[in-house]
Amino acid sequence: MGYLVNHQVFASQDLHQARELLFDLNNIETLDVVGKNSEVDIAIHSAELGETALLYASFGTRRIQIETSSIDDEDLFFFFPTSGSAQVKHGQHECTVSTDCGLIRNMQLPLSAIEENFSILGMQLPVSKLRRHAHSLWGLDVARGDLVFDPMMDLARPETQHVRNTLEYVTNALDGPLRHLTSQHLRRELEDLLLTNILTMLPNSYADRLKDRPSSTAMPYYVKRARDYIHDHADEPIGLDDLVAYAGCSYRTLQRAFGDVLDMAPMAYAKQVRLSRAHDDLLMAGDEDTVATIARKWGFDHVGRFARIYAGQYGVTPSEALRRRN
Repeated sequence: MGYLVNHQVFASQDLHQARELLFDLNNIETLDVVGKNSEVDIAIHSAELGETALLYASFGTRRIQIETSSIDDEDLFFFFPTSGSAQVKHGQHECTVSTDCGLIRNMQLPLSAIEENFSILGMQLPVSKLRRHAHSLWGLDVARGDLVFDPMMDLARPETQHVRNTLEYVTNALDGPLRHLTSQHLRRELEDLLLTNILTMLPNSYADRLKDRPSSTAMPYYVKRARDYIHDHADEPIGLDDLVAYAGCSYRTLQRAFGDVLDMAPMAYAKQVRLSRAHDDLLMAGDEDTVATIARKWGFDHVGRFARIYAGQYGVTPSEALRRRN
C-alpha cells in the first residue's frame, strides 16, 4: 500500500538522479545497490503539516546501502517501515528495522543502513516543536530540560501501533478529503493530534518525569473533573452549577484554575468541545445529515450563529465542510 500518492515529489529508476535528490532532501551522502544489478526504483512522497514533514519513501526490491552524516537541525525522524527490513547503525545503536520495529532517528547523529525491499512511512519534526507542545499539555516544570526518546519503537506495543495508525489516518486525510482544504485551523488540529500521540504514547524523558509527580501539579483535580464532565456530557445542556457541583470547588476557584491551565473559562471550553464534536460529525456525515441537525445535536440552536463560529475556527463554512466529508 502506498501513502501520499497525490504528493509525489520524486520517482526514478536512475541511480545517479536518485543520489542527487536524496542528498538534497535528507543529506544522504552514499546510495548504492548491493550486488551486480544497479537498477533502482525509488519514489518519494512528501507533504507539510505545519512544522511537521510527512514522508512516504519506497526503495524498490533491490538491496540498497545508504549512509548519511549528522546535520545541525535539532529534528527527529520517526520511521514506521511498511515493507521489508533494514540493518541500521544509528549513532551507537545497531538494530534491525522492520514492520515489527520502527526507529526514531536523531538527525544530529550519523546513520548507515542496508535495506531490502524497503519502504517507510515517517514524519520529521523539530524537537523544539515537541517541547512547546509538551508545555501546553503539562506545564513548564515538566517540559524543561532535554527531551529524549527511546530510539527503538516496538510496533507490537498497542501504544506504538496507535501512533502509527494516527499517522496513517493523517496522511490518508491529506491525500483524500483534505487534499484541497487550505484551512490552517484543521491542519493545526491534525498536527496537534500527532504531537500529543507522540508525547503520550512513545517512551520519552518527559513522560518518565510525569510518572514521578502527582497529576494535580499539572492540572488540579477539580479542573480535570470538570473537564472530563464536559467531554462526557458534551451532547447535553451543561450549566455552570453542574460543573461546580461535579468538580467539588467554588465557582471562583474553578474559573481561575481553568484560566491558568486551559487559558479560557469553563463554559468557553465547553463550547470549544461541542464545536470540535460538530466538526468531526460534519467530516464524517452520512447522506441524511445536515448542518442544522449536526449543529442542534451539539447544542447550537441558532444555525446562522453556529456557521459564523465554525467558519471563524476552521476557515470554511459548515456547508463547505459537509460537502468535503469522507
